[in-house]
Amino acid sequence: MKIPRALRAQTLVVRGGVDSQQPEREGGHRLPWVYAEMLYDCVVNLPGLPDPRTLTMSEIRWFYERLRPSLREMTKPREKPKR
Repeated sequence: MKIPRALRAQTLVVRGGVDSQQPEREGGHRLPWVYAEMLYDCVVNLPGLPDPRTLTMSEIRWFYERLRPSLREMTKPREKPKR
């Protein structure tokens, strides 16, 4: 299914330690889902965040960009310990 241009998001989210787009099987890289995921990551990882209900999309993106390096480190695949 082709996603309308107005709903496609250009901003990448951090998954598995790298910046990536949401897979098509999960509905594609659509604006509401991308920003919901970004806001969730900000709320979970930034306890001093202002009321999330009042944040604009540019503010969500600003907070997320500052959190991005930490998210890459936290979500990168870990090597399994050898026995």
